Amino acid sequence: MDLAVIALSARPLAASAARAGLAVLSLDLFADLDTCAHAARCVRVHKKNGYAFDGDDLIQALASLSPPGLPVVLGGGFEHDTALMSRVGVRNPILGNMAETVRVVKDPLALAALCGHLRIPFPEVTLDAPSGALSGAALLERRIGGWGGQHIRRRAPDETGPPQEGHYLQREVAGVPYSLLLLSNGREVRVVGASRQWTDPSDDQPFRFGGVAGPVALPHGHGAEILAAATKIATVCGLVGLVSFDLLLAPEAWWLLEVNPRPGASLEIFDVDPMPPLLALHLAACGGKLPPSLPAPRDVSAAAILYADRQIIVPQGEWPAEAKDRTAPGAVIPQGAPVCTIHARGPSVDAARAKLAAGLDAMRRHLGLPETGTPQ
Repeated sequence: MDLAVIALSARPLAASAARAGLAVLSLDLFADLDTCAHAARCVRVHKKNGYAFDGDDLIQALASLSPPGLPVVLGGGFEHDTALMSRVGVRNPILGNMAETVRVVKDPLALAALCGHLRIPFPEVTLDAPSGALSGAALLERRIGGWGGQHIRRRAPDETGPPQEGHYLQREVAGVPYSLLLLSNGREVRVVGASRQWTDPSDDQPFRFGGVAGPVALPHGHGAEILAAATKIATVCGLVGLVSFDLLLAPEAWWLLEVNPRPGASLEIFDVDPMPPLLALHLAACGGKLPPSLPAPRDVSAAAILYADRQIIVPQGEWPAEAKDRTAPGAVIPQGAPVCTIHARGPSVDAARAKLAAGLDAMRRHLGLPETGTPQ
């Protein structure tokens, strides 16, 4: 075994590892058939509080199944629980950003202060009841270290108190969501690519992550300024490996919303030929090595999440070829939970998203769900 990969959903990391010829232990909340196909050993970790690790079960699984000193790469699921990161790192060295670094860049007040110092546009935030410039402003309430957009809600105008514990308030700004994925060794960076993101809102989760497509050009002439800003943050904070920056872009302005100091949602759309395996590049960057340059993919790749409109019992039969994260027949998927990821490629974002829509509808037919059409 070469290393362990741990994330709420580890399939993209395990797939990249397999592409790099690495044998991995995969620990996540699903242990779906595709993840198990890519990993030397694949284990499902107990969850708690919705979609979060049961830390004790994770540590027990890691201790039981890996030798001391086996390196670990962490994906999503630790930003709100850096204490769990530290517990992992006691026995297994983390190849990526350490808990102390993650704690700083996921602290909204610390990130706001850093952006102010570096003159990077960042919407105002507070941990207290809104006052001053935020009083009467349109506000979002976000969980510190949250992921996937499920944790974000829009505050009602008559809500004047502080956010709930573990959350913060951020001024709502208008724009189109993008993400920039970089490879960093702490001193310099290489651009992997920018991607366009969109939401798949539900009644109680209006900002739920829907999908991503890339590579794309950052519009409105903001590209050079955004790259300069992301490079400053990566080097000032000493970030290593694959890191991504969530952005909102409008014709007249742009804003940084979050820094994700680990491999993120756009990993799998860029981990395609002729790009070298991104997990291998991540490991090299953590050791200080960056390639002279990175190739651009020939086509646009896209991925979208299919969520369960109602409770689903997975039927017998072959899944559509575009679907990943396959679950065994008979498994029960609760309403609102992610069912699978649909992949597509095309010569443009519009072409890739049209194929995504067809793939989503094919999967919905397989599950007996109504078809909905192109994702927004």
